[in-house]
Amino acid sequence: MSISKILVIVLIAVAPLQLVAQENDIDMGALNSAIAAQRQVSETQRHLIVAENLALTESESLEFWPLYREYREQVAKLDDRVVAVITQYGREYSKLTDEQALRLLNESLKLDLDHEKLKQRYVKKFAKIVPGVMVARFLQIEMRLDAIARLKLQSAIPLAM
Repeated sequence: MSISKILVIVLIAVAPLQLVAQENDIDMGALNSAIAAQRQVSETQRHLIVAENLALTESESLEFWPLYREYREQVAKLDDRVVAVITQYGREYSKLTDEQALRLLNESLKLDLDHEKLKQRYVKKFAKIVPGVMVARFLQIEMRLDAIARLKLQSAIPLAM
């Protein structure tokens, strides 16, 4: 199955995270539950998509998957920070001051940079255990999955008021 078919399936299969926001009516408990559920489903699907699209040898698999899990654990730590920023925004967005808006925006931009730095660090690590083309393919898959997740998340977050 091609990566594009798999991505279409993921888009259809994963229920979108929806943040219903009307003034101060954000249910933060429901939001946090939805985010946690979405992350669990996404990790499982992500692993399957990566496995199906990388033709790893048995010896490559023995080294790749532990490093992959380590990488995804580091991503999850950054994603925890993303959730914290979104949660804070959810609590404050209807009465957001200029100062708060800029602080949250800067935190979000720093997290984007931290995600990129993490990818750069792990590209070097993956390149030590699998061929460069395989590393490029892996990162392409990751970036496509990240783009889907980001689009879903961003479309669910209300614009600043």
